[in-house]
Order: sequence, then structure tokens, then C-alpha cells
Amino acid sequence: MATDQSSIGRSVLLRQFLWPFITGFWVVFVGVCIWGGGALAQLAWAEQRAPDDPLAYQIQQLQLELDALATLTPVILQPSELAQAIGDAVYNTAVWAATGTLRTLMNIPGLWRENAANDFIRHHPDPGGTYAQKMFQDTGHSWQRLVVANYTLATRTAMFLAMLPLLALTTAIGLTDGLMARARRRANAGRESASLYHRAKLGSTGLLITSYLACLAVPSLTQPVWVLVPVAVGVGGLVRVQGVL
Repeated sequence: MATDQSSIGRSVLLRQFLWPFITGFWVVFVGVCIWGGGALAQLAWAEQRAPDDPLAYQIQQLQLELDALATLTPVILQPSELAQAIGDAVYNTAVWAATGTLRTLMNIPGLWRENAANDFIRHHPDPGGTYAQKMFQDTGHSWQRLVVANYTLATRTAMFLAMLPLLALTTAIGLTDGLMARARRRANAGRESASLYHRAKLGSTGLLITSYLACLAVPSLTQPVWVLVPVAVGVGGLVRVQGVL
């Protein structure tokens, strides 16, 4: 029994130690999948809409969406600066990760590097970093399309974040009205519905996630207000349902 209890204790301590790393891994993994899927969707839309010059089409769409982003004026943030910061962060992280991976594979001294058939890998002081720079230069058109897709996704993310003040307002209104309706229901001895409460709670989160994924995947988003306002109102309505129950 003592052995079992000590094993359980070690297992609990191990989970408590590992959970930040596991959580961080899944956050990064899901983020990369979402961003990568959105970028691939933008590349596919450009190939379909303008097969002769998809890069020019992507640049044109990005400029249109930047113009639409400039029309949004939330109080708590500057959408254009936020889009630039998000795009730069993702771009720099991708370049840093690719360069670091190649340096890890090529720069570390060892038998693999000493016995490499390529003189460049054996004798160059930084073969991994040099190869990474050459790789980004040689990809040319494809790399430029990925960069434009990245900044398009950053622009749409900034559009979605620009909804935060409106979302806070609709949530506050929905919660206030829901609590008032709840007080009236309790005063009249009305019945509660736990299943409806949980469905509304999951629905508000699902609506935000689904709307964000749809914003990343659509071919063009030049009228963000038509998307953001219904989403904010829908979330406010679901919050009101939660407040009533």
C-alpha cells in the first residue's frame, strides 16, 4: 500500500511539473495548424482566382483588406499597428525556427559533419545559417506568396480583435438583461434548465472560434463589419441565455 501511495504521489508531482510544457506544446501545435491551414487556404484561393499571377492577386487582396482595417477605430488598440506586429512576429518566428533547426542539424560538431560529402558543411563556420538564407532566397515566388498570406492572416486577426470593445458591450448588455430576467424567473418560481445553460456556454465559445476560423479561410474579407457585428450580437444573446438560467 505504501508503494502504491508513493507511486501515486510521484505521478501527481510529475503531472504538476509537466502540465505547463504539455499545455504550451498543444497551444503552439494548434496555433501552427490554424495559421498554416489559413495560409494554405489563401494560396489555394489565389491559384483559383488568378492562376496566371496569384502573387499579384494576393497583394491586391491584402491592400483591400488593409484599407478595410483602417476603417475600424476601436478605442483600446490600433488595428493597423496590431496587424503589423502580429505579421512581423509570425514571420520572424518562422525564420528563426527554420534557421535554428538547420543550424542544429548542420553546425554541431560531430562524426556526421566530419564525414559529410559536402565540403561546405565540413568547413564553413555557419553552414546552417547560410543554407537557411540561401533557401529563403531561392524559394522566391513561393516564399513571397507565403509572406503575403501571413500578413493577410495577421490583418484578419487584427480585424477580429478590433471587435473586442463591441463584444464587451454586447456581453455586458446580455449579462445584465439575463440577470434581470433570472431574478424575475426566480420570483415567479420558474424552472431552470441546466442543459440549455451548458449549450449556451459552449455555443458562445464555439461561435467565436468558428467565426475566427472562417475569417482566416474565406477568400476575401473587405467588409469586416458584416461579420463582426453579427458575431458580437450572437455572443451577447448566448450570454443572456446563460444569465437567465
